[in-house]
Amino acid sequence: MEAFGKIVENTYDEKQLRDQFAEFQLKKEIYSMPQAQVDVVTMDVIDWWSIYGFQTPELAEMVKKVLSQPISSSSVERAWSTYGHVHSLKMNILNSSRTDKLVYIHTNLRLLSRYTDCYTNGPFKKWDIDPENSCLEESPLKLEDMRWADLENDLDKEDTLTD
Repeated sequence: MEAFGKIVENTYDEKQLRDQFAEFQLKKEIYSMPQAQVDVVTMDVIDWWSIYGFQTPELAEMVKKVLSQPISSSSVERAWSTYGHVHSLKMNILNSSRTDKLVYIHTNLRLLSRYTDCYTNGPFKKWDIDPENSCLEESPLKLEDMRWADLENDLDKEDTLTD
């Protein structure tokens, strides 16, 4: 019941979902049919809601959305990997609060960086896809080379404009 309040945006929709859930839970009307009770055990859950959910369309839609989400531990593994980088043998003096904050910042910067041009082009191209294979020691040198190349291009443009 608490999830309904988190999923919907207003109290009217929340009440509607609670009412429909009560109808489903108490096995009223179509949910009381023997075929529906047999099919709930034998059918795929999403298919069952597609067939029998017409009586409670908002509940059926929400259930299909929730059950369609893939289950994966990759985000947790990614977070623990970041914790491993932040709280290593060299940096084991950090307390848990500071470590949490650093991991939070790193994760959000990684997500934000995907929306920049540098993520698809430049010396840090797709840096977070294979962090073990990145050449972080060479990165400042590549960046400096790019700055010099940009400066040379700007100077060339100025020369052609003055000629």
